[in-house]
Amino acid sequence: MSARSLLLLSSLVLGGCRSAPATLSLAMPESRPLHKQGESVVLEAVALDAEGNPVKDADLRWVSSAPEVASVVDGVVVARKSGRATIAAAAGKVRASVEVQVSIPSQLDIRVAGADFLLAGNSIAISAVVRNELGKPLVDVPPQWESSDETVARVENGRLIGVSPGKATITVTVPPLSRHLSVQVVRSDFARMEVEPTHVIFAKPGQTQQLRARTFNNRSIALSDVPVTWYSSDWSVATVSPTGQVTAVGPGRTVVTATAGRRKAAAEVVFEVKTASR
Repeated sequence: MSARSLLLLSSLVLGGCRSAPATLSLAMPESRPLHKQGESVVLEAVALDAEGNPVKDADLRWVSSAPEVASVVDGVVVARKSGRATIAAAAGKVRASVEVQVSIPSQLDIRVAGADFLLAGNSIAISAVVRNELGKPLVDVPPQWESSDETVARVENGRLIGVSPGKATITVTVPPLSRHLSVQVVRSDFARMEVEPTHVIFAKPGQTQQLRARTFNNRSIALSDVPVTWYSSDWSVATVSPTGQVTAVGPGRTVVTATAGRRKAAAEVVFEVKTASR
């Protein structure tokens, strides 16, 4: 018998004597969901013989209960879409499985109140709400915050901080998503506001009146850099433009209000229909 034949025979005999696994276990390297489509993780498979010794190069057969959620090839799991999948491996008569969760961010929102008007030196709570494709919130995906101008506003420890007067854009990112928030920071000494005139009377539709809002600090000094928002309590009586121009629409009374943060000032608008005298 040739040397080559002896080598081949020896290999077959040794292979036939290889111990078959008596137990098999699987484990994720990290106990967390997969958060990116295409993200992969290698499962840790431990095969032991009847005496508790490791079985090297065990011939494992792999299968996923939901390959559309997470596929598996030779122990490498790849995330496909949000959901759960059971990854199983078998060797001979032994079998083991592990559950894999895939939760891919698909919705990102910012929760904050009053970001469009923030006093310098003050702060308000801000947070990001992340949801996967199934609408379930993700709590283990930390958002990344960035300000277009940190000398105006920045995010720190869950608070939106007004640093100095001006405008800035706050961006939150949870790959691959991002959202933007416009922030207006005003002087910390802004104290009160007035509207002029305080009483307007209209006689016919289409008439207009320009209202003016004046803002002051705590020493009654007029301020020129405080943004104001206008609204009417009854748009069927009179409308108001973003610059404070009131337009008559129909008979009745309405209150036109200028707001700047928590400060307000108003004017009463009356549309009187005059009947012709006989």
